[in-house]
Amino acid sequence: MNVKSSLWRVVAAALTSGVVLAGCGSGGDAAQADGETRTVQHELGEAEVPVSPETVVALDPYYSLPTALAADANVVGSSHRQFGEPFPSYLDEFDTEGVENVGWFTELDIEKIMTLNPDVIVGLSSFVEADYEQLSKIAPTVAVSMDAMRWQETLGVIGDAIGKPDEVAASLADYQSQVEGLAGELDAAGLQEEPVSLLNIRAVDDLRVYTRSCSAAILGDLGLPVHLEDETEEGGNSVNLSIERLTDADAATMFYFVGSAGSNPEDVEAAYEEVSTHPLWERLEAVENDRAHQVNAEWWFDCGSVQAATRVLTDVSDLMLA
Repeated sequence: MNVKSSLWRVVAAALTSGVVLAGCGSGGDAAQADGETRTVQHELGEAEVPVSPETVVALDPYYSLPTALAADANVVGSSHRQFGEPFPSYLDEFDTEGVENVGWFTELDIEKIMTLNPDVIVGLSSFVEADYEQLSKIAPTVAVSMDAMRWQETLGVIGDAIGKPDEVAASLADYQSQVEGLAGELDAAGLQEEPVSLLNIRAVDDLRVYTRSCSAAILGDLGLPVHLEDETEEGGNSVNLSIERLTDADAATMFYFVGSAGSNPEDVEAAYEEVSTHPLWERLEAVENDRAHQVNAEWWFDCGSVQAATRVLTDVSDLMLA
């Protein structure tokens, strides 16, 4: 069984790295009467965050918000998505009613965040960097990595930022346990040697086979070879194809999803209709063998949380072991 158990050891070490307790620091005075803080190293520097912050603004709805909610942090604000429901459907089990909208991506509502009076602000670096100086004046601000292949390490940093390192570590340990169980089943079924393709249909002229993404990382944890991984350019996360090269996306099993974060649903649905009725689509081996499976982009594209990763594992189990 080819399970990347060594990855978990790296992640576990990362959960406790770069964190130092200090006797005093900035922010969180209301929550930390004794001034105890934690130094968190992050993508834009370091921040002195309260050891037990009472209020959190988790800027992005994909990594920081799911992780904070699962750890039972008091989240007062987050970015609401531009299309459809404000948050991914895998967060329906959590109470998000009181999570205020603080704007999207590089158009954050700084005044709104200020009125929420957070003890700490955390989010993907793409949500933080443009306004980092202003955010840091409101509360200690932690920017986390955009490297989706390291999503588990990113969750460890989020756990440190929100004062819930043990809770986040426990959720990652549960994920690892599920991975090991499913990997054993895939191995027993003789499926671990067959490549798996991750096709993202964004537009007719924008087809991407992801090789270094959170879902690719999850497949790697399961011991499944990711199609076209060796053909990805250095620093890239996908192999981009035109419709004329659609057959290059073919593999023994193909998981395909439509759209991405911020996509207009009508536009991507029209693109999917055109791609799925193209003559080359029927020539794909995965399609011919009924091993081309449409999956939900909510957790296959934006899968930087244990909640989303668990959904991916469920899909792999249901679709590959059926």
